[in-house]
Amino acid sequence: LNNAGVMAIPDLRLTKDGYEKTFQTNHLGHFALTSTLLPLLSSHARVINVSSQGYLFASKNGLELDNLNGEREYGPWSSYGQSKLENILFTNELQKRAQNSESHSNLTAFSLHPGAVQTDLARYIIGEEKFISMKENGFSNWKDKLVMESLAKFVLTVQEGASTQVFLASQDVGSLEAGKFFDAGKVTAVQAFAADEAKGVALWDVSEKLSGVKFE
Repeated sequence: LNNAGVMAIPDLRLTKDGYEKTFQTNHLGHFALTSTLLPLLSSHARVINVSSQGYLFASKNGLELDNLNGEREYGPWSSYGQSKLENILFTNELQKRAQNSESHSNLTAFSLHPGAVQTDLARYIIGEEKFISMKENGFSNWKDKLVMESLAKFVLTVQEGASTQVFLASQDVGSLEAGKFFDAGKVTAVQAFAADEAKGVALWDVSEKLSGVKFE
C-alpha cells in the first residue's frame, strides 16, 4: 500500500537525491519501494497506489515528461496533480506488465481517490509553522478556530478516508477490476490522458533510470 505523500508545497524544493520533493515523495519513492519488495511478495499480491482526483490539476495535455522535476516550471498544485497522475499511470503500466509476465501474472494493482481527509497534508496550505503551532498549542485566535472547525465538517475522518484502501486490500480480488481507479469503493473512469499507455511506458523507463531500480 503506497500511501505516503505531500501536497501543495509552496515552492520548488529538492530532496537530498536532487529530485523535486513532490515527484520523489508521491511517485518515485513508491516506484522504487514496490520494485524492491516485489521479489518478496506473494505471486497473488496486490499493489494499491493512493492517487487522487487531484490528478485533474495536471496538464490537460497529460504527463509532462520534460517537467517531472520542475525543470521548466513549478506550481504547488500542478506539481501535486502531476504526481497523482503518475500514480495512475504507474498502476496501469504495472498491471499490464504483471499480466504479461510469468512470475507475476496473478498480481493485481489498483489506484484510488481517498477523498478530502483530515491529515497533515494541509500543512503546506496553512503554513508549516502555523500548522505545527496549531497542532501543539491549539488555535491562537477565534478566526482560526472558526475556519478550521467549519472545514472539518466537510472533510473525512482518517478512518473514512482509509475505507477505499481497506476495501481494495481485503475484498475478494476476483470481484475487483484489476488496474482500475477507484473512488468511494467503486471503479471510476479517468480522463483519457490518465490512460495514455505511451506516457505510462515513458514514465516507467525514466523512473527506473532515476531510481536506479528495475522490476525483475
